[in-house]
Amino acid sequence: MSYVNLTGHRSMALDSIRNAAYARALERMIGRDSVVLDIGAGTGVHGLMAAKVGARRVYLVEPEDVIAVAEENVRANGLQDVVTCLQGRIEDVELPEPVDVIVSALTGNLLVTEDLLPSLFYARDRYLKKGGALVPDQATLTVVPVSAPSLHDEEILAWSAPQAGIDLHAARSYASNTVSYRSQGSEGLSYLAEPTVIHRLDFCESGYEAFRTEIEVPIATTGTCHGWIGWLSIRLGEEWLSASPRDARTHWSWGFLPLDPPLHIENGEPVRFRLARAPYGDWLWEMTARSGSQRHSTLLSLPMKATTIEKASLQYHPALTEEGRALAHVLARCDGRQGVEEIAESLQALMPQRYRTSAEARRFVQLAVKRHA
Repeated sequence: MSYVNLTGHRSMALDSIRNAAYARALERMIGRDSVVLDIGAGTGVHGLMAAKVGARRVYLVEPEDVIAVAEENVRANGLQDVVTCLQGRIEDVELPEPVDVIVSALTGNLLVTEDLLPSLFYARDRYLKKGGALVPDQATLTVVPVSAPSLHDEEILAWSAPQAGIDLHAARSYASNTVSYRSQGSEGLSYLAEPTVIHRLDFCESGYEAFRTEIEVPIATTGTCHGWIGWLSIRLGEEWLSASPRDARTHWSWGFLPLDPPLHIENGEPVRFRLARAPYGDWLWEMTARSGSQRHSTLLSLPMKATTIEKASLQYHPALTEEGRALAHVLARCDGRQGVEEIAESLQALMPQRYRTSAEARRFVQLAVKRHA
């Protein structure tokens, strides 16, 4: 999910179920003297809620240019005297005072997928007053084995069906190591056991660490296990909001962790399930049943040639590509003294065979500046 443009924010900003739950939580804990931080504010909806219910001061912190929309929303709601918008990462901006409440939506699908929680924990440790509150303040990851023939056919088996006489089966192994995220399409999906909470985070105390959890669950229904699904739940005040396929749909998605081939399981049979992930790393899931075992990892979901794998090694000795040389040249000149046109001219002079026209060089410089300067 990209949060650079407004499209990436639409499902969140207009999620009426999520927003109503946040509003109820904020209304219960915001007082007239409350100072509130909305981190990863996006269009500002949660911070504006806090201001509407009486916060003395609200800081909206957002790294992307969508903060311009938040600024317009502040003016449209007449809250300029209460709400301050700051563009930047929370690690890079400076708040003028500590805060009583931090509101955020930094939990990704399957709780940690987007690796945004370190920013929340930084803000908590740096700015939250002793005894302050977080919204949300707790989260869990729940998993359950499922029979999901249609979903498995669509995501995995379809790769074994020839297309116009062409065999595409080679892609199947990559698909079987891919976590698929869904907010709908649960038709034909049935639980084979009771859902189990496999991981918990207390945002008031937790750090961002690797986890590896193993559970044993008794199977409640004889059938074919096509994989496991998992979902996020967060606590907003006294209320829990869940992304389960059996709950009202929100912008969060549940994840399908496939097995290939599927495993037959019997009523009453105990099966073991292991789930692991390091920060910024890959998912690993394993299931062991009487009929066999399966082990999958998103590390194997991306086709990688030997040269690509070699570059990931700590023993690899990297050297710049032509594009890398060009980028290094441009960034070395981003010192506030040269304009884009001047940098582009020097780039074209350095690499005339790569940038044959001034427009090509200028385009590369503009992209480099936009991303890195």
